[in-house]
Amino acid sequence: TSYPSIVGEMLASGFGIVGFSWICSPACTELEVVVMDWLAKFLKLPAHFQHATEGPGGGVIQGSASEAVLVAVLAAREQAVASYRKSHPELSESEVRGRLVAYSSDQSNSCIEKAGVLAAMPIRLLPAGEDFVLRGDTLREAIGEDVAAGRIPVICVATLGTTGTCAYDDIESLSAVCEEFKVWLHVDAAYAGGAFALDECSDLRKGLDRVDSLNFNLHKFMLVNFDCSAMWLRDANKVVDSFNVDRIYLKHKHEGQSQIPDFRHWQIPLGRRFRALKVWITFRTLGAEGLRNHVRKHIELAKQFEQLVLKDSRLELVAPRALGLVCFRPKGDNEITTQLLQRL
Repeated sequence: TSYPSIVGEMLASGFGIVGFSWICSPACTELEVVVMDWLAKFLKLPAHFQHATEGPGGGVIQGSASEAVLVAVLAAREQAVASYRKSHPELSESEVRGRLVAYSSDQSNSCIEKAGVLAAMPIRLLPAGEDFVLRGDTLREAIGEDVAAGRIPVICVATLGTTGTCAYDDIESLSAVCEEFKVWLHVDAAYAGGAFALDECSDLRKGLDRVDSLNFNLHKFMLVNFDCSAMWLRDANKVVDSFNVDRIYLKHKHEGQSQIPDFRHWQIPLGRRFRALKVWITFRTLGAEGLRNHVRKHIELAKQFEQLVLKDSRLELVAPRALGLVCFRPKGDNEITTQLLQRL
């Protein structure tokens, strides 16, 4: 974390804002709109994810990647139920919900499997290749099996930077399959998303113009303290329509105005913290180049450590180095690895 971020956290705690709608604190909502567009530009994401561009896209700060993934899974589920019932009026809602299925890689984070549990929708963890990457062919085969069995494909959660080895799923081939079968594609870039900001890592951004949503944790690579997970949506209306519950005490005269979202519709809880303040102060203090240099420093340290491992005959790499992650083990039985871990 960083000192500017901690200052922002203290100020936000002092203000005590519960910013579920614009009227609660205009600054809370409007600064979040600003910093999410800053971030989108900083990471060089497709323009349609910015609030400032024409269209229904935009960004929001969630607490964690787990929340962002759950929001995507729930929104995709509700969109699929509404769409399928419209085209198959002979089926009851419970019949439709009983047929839903989602997909991810067996290398994905446990929060994705948990999102399926919370959404009451099975998530098939598809086998990644020998390089730990999930590709479109595997997804196409799984969807074909499910469609033939009468099930309804809903969402695929791909990962850029898997937990185990920081592998990158093939977003371009996965997006082609998702577009063909009208399946929501979410990208969990909780760790690796920080590298989007580097020109030398531009390959990581391939295919992001075709995804429906993605998330990146600022508390991993951007020197912002926990909790702070950025999430972008190509069509925020799909989330708002899925989560919208309006009571008279929540209404205000500025509802529905352009560029003034009520973020309570974009998340699981009603209330929300003023997280945008610590992001804004961190960016204003350290600057875009300062943050890029921080990411590059982590990558350079990993390269140095990789060389030390390669020079040591007792050790071996088990996956290619990726960003700041080096996966290595002592040669021999797994018990030796366990002993080394305990000694460390």
